[in-house]
Amino acid sequence: MKVDSIQLLAEIADDFGAAVLQRLPHRLDVTIPVPMPDGRSLIYNITAELTGGTISARESAPIRLPAFCPDRHINENSTFCLGWARVDPLEVISQDSAWSWWARLLKFLRLQERAGRLGRWPDHRAWAHGDAAVHQLRAEKAADRLGPAYVEHLARNRLSVTRRGSGAHGPGLRIMADGTWLYSIWEKAARAVNLRRRCICEAGTGHQPKVLSSCGDHAEAAVELALAVRDREREEQRFWADFEGKPCCGTMKDCPLRRGAKEHKKEGGK
Repeated sequence: MKVDSIQLLAEIADDFGAAVLQRLPHRLDVTIPVPMPDGRSLIYNITAELTGGTISARESAPIRLPAFCPDRHINENSTFCLGWARVDPLEVISQDSAWSWWARLLKFLRLQERAGRLGRWPDHRAWAHGDAAVHQLRAEKAADRLGPAYVEHLARNRLSVTRRGSGAHGPGLRIMADGTWLYSIWEKAARAVNLRRRCICEAGTGHQPKVLSSCGDHAEAAVELALAVRDREREEQRFWADFEGKPCCGTMKDCPLRRGAKEHKKEGGK
């Protein structure tokens, strides 16, 4: 039996105060109130469309939100990035999944209101852009093996890598947290530097220290985390390079499109 995803959304809409304006076989137009902490409710006109088994959402007309803003997770076609389809596809196949879709949309719209005020995306646990999300998932799995401190560093986007030196094993990658060195790996050999050092998972835990080489799979996890962070940074750079020259909506303080526009202006628009 074929599932009517649009009908499922329409049936759950009232649970979120949404009023259906129009229902078509592959499209649903609604108004939805977004409750704010100060007691106000902001009204959005939203269009949901079914394409290839996935339901996208966008503002019916770009009134409250930019028509396009990668830093606010709004695609070039104005659809919202409500999740990462490879990991968590937005399929609506039951009443429960329809409820989850509405809940995610409402959370996204609340975050948009905060983003507009702050000039930055307020949820530090948002997915990376484009294919960088593949490597973010790798990094999250590796960080989970190393412990809560690494999970938190990664979630708050504190981790970065720098390349340094060269030798028999190739250049070393230093993984940093807010600019503070944590550990290093040999990039070419994909091996942690100094396997006889105290395991990086032990710092500040009060447990009996173990060396990195004999502390479970932490040597391998440390390498995977460093390489995943490196690859995520590369893909983020490629993602933004694809949008070079695109107009910036001007609402996000540190948006690479905004920085690019400023640099272009300084150079005299050449």
